[in-house]
Amino acid sequence: MQIFQSPRLSLIGLVVGLAAIKASTAFAHATSLPIARGLRAAAFASDTVRGIVYDSLTNAPLVDAFITADGENVTATSDSLGRFTLIGEKRITRITAFHEALDQTGFGALVAERPAGADRWTDVVLTTPSIATVWTNTCKLELPATDNRAVLVGSATLPDNRTRVSGASIRVQYEVILPRTGLSQIEELEAVTDSLGSFVVCGAPVYGELAVLGLSTQVRSGAVRVAFEARPLQRLDLILGPVDGPVSKWPTISGTVLDDKGAPLAGATVEIDGRDSAVATGTDGTFSLREVPLGSRMLTVQAAGFSALASPVHVLYEDTPSTSITMQKAFVLAGLEGIQVTERTRIRRSRREFEERREAGIAHFIDSSDITVAGSLQAALAQVPGLIVEKALGETDSTRFDIQSRGRNFGVQTCEASIFIDGVPAKMFDVWGVRPSEVAAIEVYRSEAYAPALFAEYVETKCAVVGFWTRFG
Repeated sequence: MQIFQSPRLSLIGLVVGLAAIKASTAFAHATSLPIARGLRAAAFASDTVRGIVYDSLTNAPLVDAFITADGENVTATSDSLGRFTLIGEKRITRITAFHEALDQTGFGALVAERPAGADRWTDVVLTTPSIATVWTNTCKLELPATDNRAVLVGSATLPDNRTRVSGASIRVQYEVILPRTGLSQIEELEAVTDSLGSFVVCGAPVYGELAVLGLSTQVRSGAVRVAFEARPLQRLDLILGPVDGPVSKWPTISGTVLDDKGAPLAGATVEIDGRDSAVATGTDGTFSLREVPLGSRMLTVQAAGFSALASPVHVLYEDTPSTSITMQKAFVLAGLEGIQVTERTRIRRSRREFEERREAGIAHFIDSSDITVAGSLQAALAQVPGLIVEKALGETDSTRFDIQSRGRNFGVQTCEASIFIDGVPAKMFDVWGVRPSEVAAIEVYRSEAYAPALFAEYVETKCAVVGFWTRFG
């Protein structure tokens, strides 16, 4: 097997297009078939290319990637394992793969060229660089062992969508939970755009949400929110609008809000940061936001019964083209009807991760109906194998209880379970303040070895892990 990796890997190449690190493995295949009978013999060349498209950033195949053969009207789509087959009537010299994930990370496309002198293509592998490769070539630092290894790349441009802004400050803020206290604090990273308006921010957390702001003395953007969704590389281009300027020249943002069936959604609330007042959609689902400050901003749409949606928009000198926004029914687990969620990607990620954990069968899950049938939180938890639920020592209130688990921890036969409420480390006295009717679901892991990263990184003992999810999120 011959592996071909592009030797070009530079900061500018990564930020502007990341085309310089499109890693590819390429092989060649060709045959000749006689097509003349009784006439002058001729050769008809054909080519077959088989391979896979792979994302080294997530260690998973890229499903539904679109693959083309240059110079040939031949295309293919990768299957659930990233596999594809191209069959051309002529010699195939170059293949290109496109995928939404490649656009989001800034790669644009993955390319493989037929090796010089090769007779045929064999087991082609089109793959992105790993985060270690990206980090080494752009951050110039040692790859950290923690989850703070995400890389954000992008550019800063004026509202004409052409002029790059050099020397602008790019500030990235994110929330962290302190493991011992359970309290949160805001941390910040900062970068400066280069002469081409490009920037790289290294060291953001892979999981969670970032707020990204671009500013200088004369121009700035709004605070745009970004979620990496477990892929530790993402591209974000910012539009920076003038700090001072006549309001009369600020453009209008308009569009239509639709429900999940494609019908106009009346009465939805639409707002954008930088503008004080919100507007409601009419009976035809349309809205119009006038005099919106220039720059990249967050547009938020809310409607009763639907998940709130927030997405970045670029407000340019000219009126932004009308857009169509489709809302999705609010995600509701049994007992989670009261949760209000304000970001589309977080809804998708939270739902997927919760369902994946439940389907994996590693944890014991309790929903609100189980609590109702059992009569109390204590009774419902007492039914979980391996848990010991007892009245709290020294407490007269029967509703105050402790949770321990069987098993050895530092030579002790039983140990105190690690507690989380809505994903945040907590103590049992925090649980005592939660009414049974307020609990939507509980997930129990028999030890920290089985707990997902959401809990495991904050666990200090080799004991059971109990996560409570409330109706309030």
